[in-house]
Amino acid sequence: MRIIQKLKFDNPTLEKEFLQDYFEKSIVIVRIAIGMAILLYSVFSFLDYYISPLSKNVIWFIRFAVVIPVMFVGLFISYLKLFQKYMQIILTFLSLGAGFGIIAMISIVRENVSSLYYAGLILVLMWSYTLVKLRFIYATVSCWIIVLAYEIVTIFIQDLLTTPQHLIIFINNNFFFISSNILGMFACYMIELYTRKDFLQRREIATNREELVLKHNELERRVEIMNDELEMARVIQQKLIPTKNTIENIYSFYKPMSEVGGDLFDFIHFDDKSSIGIFISDVSGHGLPAALITTMVKSNILKSKEYYSNPAKLLMYLNESLCELTDENFVTAFYGIYNISKRSITYSNAGHQPPFAILNNKILLLDRAKSLPLIMMNNAELLESKLQYKNSTAILPKNSKIFFYTDGLVEAKHYQNPTIDFGKVIKEKILKFKYLNGKIFIENIYNSLIQFRGKELFEDDICLICVDIN
Repeated sequence: MRIIQKLKFDNPTLEKEFLQDYFEKSIVIVRIAIGMAILLYSVFSFLDYYISPLSKNVIWFIRFAVVIPVMFVGLFISYLKLFQKYMQIILTFLSLGAGFGIIAMISIVRENVSSLYYAGLILVLMWSYTLVKLRFIYATVSCWIIVLAYEIVTIFIQDLLTTPQHLIIFINNNFFFISSNILGMFACYMIELYTRKDFLQRREIATNREELVLKHNELERRVEIMNDELEMARVIQQKLIPTKNTIENIYSFYKPMSEVGGDLFDFIHFDDKSSIGIFISDVSGHGLPAALITTMVKSNILKSKEYYSNPAKLLMYLNESLCELTDENFVTAFYGIYNISKRSITYSNAGHQPPFAILNNKILLLDRAKSLPLIMMNNAELLESKLQYKNSTAILPKNSKIFFYTDGLVEAKHYQNPTIDFGKVIKEKILKFKYLNGKIFIENIYNSLIQFRGKELFEDDICLICVDIN
């Protein structure tokens, strides 16, 4: 049976079966999620003593006399029969309670530390969208109500629009808050969509056991793919997944430092099939802010199709677009157009680590068109300083390689001597593996990095791309 993209089956009987199945598979996770909310709301009360001593009594009242009791009531009701019928409504109220609790703390805190409680709202969004098993429509309504409540408090109670400094804080908080909400909506939608696919798959298996025997291998493959997609949906809010490339002789590898990453790479395809654009970037910082800016970079790349054939113009476009959205981080970026038949690459560099051109007897850097990272200056300032992004072209001989990377590779520290980084030995490793196929080349570089670090744990994201010039 085909699954349509809306989150409801056309067959009422099938929808009822799904809701029953969804409840049975969610109830334990729901109780754990409510328990986690109670625990976090309680544990974070210790911070109130230090960061808001003047307001701690009122904040503790909100925590222990309002929100936590509401959570306990929700946990208790989850053991009653009526919970199955009203689960989504009850969980929506718990989500609103958790969010309104944080907003109440922000509104009444007397110390100038209300922004420290803002992170709690992000946790509430993550909890509502991905942990407590709220379905898409309920999670979306709940979280946008929380956004609206936050706007009302910050505008009419905190007066964050009264001074330029407060306005910057207001805009910054709203950017991350609304972006997190959008990412959360997408993650929640994908989770429910693939949960429905999983339900149909299991239902078909249960009702067609004879076909299961005949199609065992095919179904195993489909289940594996489905599980991968489910896993992707759960982490889509925290991790931007790079675009896969299908061009022969180009290989890539991405290893984020943690749940979210600031590195990005993408491949831009042209109609003539003889060229491919290779984009790689690295956002300063780590965690959710870096991941959100990475999302903005990707979004603006998709909007910049008219500049795909000109690396310098594309970087200028990205710089101007990002300068209008944020000034909290900077972004290093490299964009090159590799012409397969001519074995040439035309590129421009915004403060990124220059790629290695690996020839038969030497290693060169593609560093002739390097300028400042994105967001350091707007386009007018770049032009005035004569630092605008420019193009440069290099022609590579046959049987050479181009090796792109982010600074997480060359700045990784030796496990015994932190004063030595991998950048001091990278050329030695490149020369050692240069005759290998690009895919195996990357694997050997990465394995050498693990040996250098003494563990597969890094202080920054790792992004590697290798182009075999044939």
